[in-house]
Amino acid sequence: MIGLISGNQYSQLSKLLEKRRLLSKKDFKEAMSKAEQDGRYVTQVLLENESLQQDDLLKTIAECFGIADIRLRNVVVSPLVLNLIPREIAEQHSVIVFKKIKNIIHVATAAPENLQTIDFIKQKTGFEPQVFLTTPQDIRHALRKYKSDLSDEFDFIIRQSTQEALDQNETPEKMAHFVPIIKMVDTVIERAILQRASDIHVEPMAAKICIRFRIDGMLHTVSELPRDILPPIVARIKLMASLKLDEHRRPQDGRFKFTHDTRDIAIRVSSIPTLHGTKIVLRLLDAQEKPFGFRRLGFNKLDLATLMGELQKPHGMVLVTGPTGSGKTTTLYTLLRKLNRDDINICTVEDPIEYGLEGINQMQVNPDGGVTFATGLRSLLRQDPNVIMVGEIRDVDTADIAVNAAMTGHLVLSTLHTNNAFMTPQRLIEMGVHPYLVSTVTNLIVAQRLVRRVCPECHSYSSSASKIFDRYRAFFDIDEALNKFQRLGLISKDLTLADLKYSYGNGCTKCADTGYQGRIGIYELLKIDDAIGHLILKNAPADVIRAEATKRGTLTMKEDGLLKVFLGQTTLDELCRVTKDN
Repeated sequence: MIGLISGNQYSQLSKLLEKRRLLSKKDFKEAMSKAEQDGRYVTQVLLENESLQQDDLLKTIAECFGIADIRLRNVVVSPLVLNLIPREIAEQHSVIVFKKIKNIIHVATAAPENLQTIDFIKQKTGFEPQVFLTTPQDIRHALRKYKSDLSDEFDFIIRQSTQEALDQNETPEKMAHFVPIIKMVDTVIERAILQRASDIHVEPMAAKICIRFRIDGMLHTVSELPRDILPPIVARIKLMASLKLDEHRRPQDGRFKFTHDTRDIAIRVSSIPTLHGTKIVLRLLDAQEKPFGFRRLGFNKLDLATLMGELQKPHGMVLVTGPTGSGKTTTLYTLLRKLNRDDINICTVEDPIEYGLEGINQMQVNPDGGVTFATGLRSLLRQDPNVIMVGEIRDVDTADIAVNAAMTGHLVLSTLHTNNAFMTPQRLIEMGVHPYLVSTVTNLIVAQRLVRRVCPECHSYSSSASKIFDRYRAFFDIDEALNKFQRLGLISKDLTLADLKYSYGNGCTKCADTGYQGRIGIYELLKIDDAIGHLILKNAPADVIRAEATKRGTLTMKEDGLLKVFLGQTTLDELCRVTKDN
């Protein structure tokens, strides 16, 4: 992540490292590229490279930035001092407070360029920060104890609150107001936020309750509670979401806001009756989450150029396809942010509105109030829009209105459920849209999945990468993919399969020992040009459209996934997991 310090300062650092024979100019440029690619800081990338002379590197970087260096392994850090800044800030930005003297706090960081976080710490604590440089490994060592204490604290609070609640001989409705139940539910939500969970599942079983978090698309069990505690927990969550406490036979939906430190988290609640009691799912939506950029989403440079070109068109239709949970909404919101300007009117109809977007008119689907995707879209057309986003094309009415809107001078963005981009034209035709209209109004189809990223904190490179690639040749044409990437300029032409490194995560506290942290998209973009449009007019099957598109340089999702494997961003196992339906 480059930009918070001048390029001149990086140039000075590069020269100093080269002069002291710690790092060549070429290796420094590679570190800058990796930092930009991973959304991190150059110093973080340098200090994480354990093949370099860590102590000398640390002292040289500290000297260049005019700060002192410190090795935290030799420092005893008080938990009271660690708690001066929010836990998620410490983990996300590799920064901790390790000492306090009167009004001065000593802050250790592996990214001295990150001035925004240092300023945040100053405002948050009210103390003057004195910055020290340390290694990411030392920060992880300090945070490991931090995280262990946090996990123990969570387990203790849950056990204590459960016992206190069970000792109360009251109705669930009354117990929903009791401190132990309030504390228990709040603690579960706080832990989910800290672990970057997107969903919390409260699942009743015959003899227990299972609490599970969905993190990076995968469910993990975090706690098991006595069966008797279910009614007050359900009552508490229903109370927070303004649901009917005495309704146990019908599904209910609601939402509430939860404040954690300085963050407001919107939480959507769904309750359904099951064999063993009410099951609750909470969807966590961070309203203050930093907007993703296209690079962060994972678009390669060719796909990004295609996408930007299509967004410049004043009318037509851009469709994002994929199953539920594949990141379609995030992609659409990123497109809307890119298009959002003072001189255009953007309107959306969504179900639900996941994030509020400043300067964009968002309408919520409400069937009880007569607002469906189709009726909402008709209303939006009377609002003088330039850009319209329809959350999903579910039926022929919505499809017809969306196509007509695209024909009459509007840029329409929407989603559709298809397995890949090449099947999408046929899906629209099956819904009743004429092939001529599909071929003329559709500008671009983006199909996507989400794969988990290799954890940057514990990643390693296999010494037998070629053997690993050999094991997957039945699933992927690895040699052809490498040749294609080289022809398209996505990978150096000098690179051979033997040169490739295979990256994987060993597992650490930051990734909950999974080896993965965060997710990145894999995409296939089908641009509807004259050749593809002609095939759609002939009602050509998906495999014919695929053959024509790939012949002209289109990357399939599997190929884009392989590119990310070659770049060390994900693994072949993960790619197999998410593309098995393709």
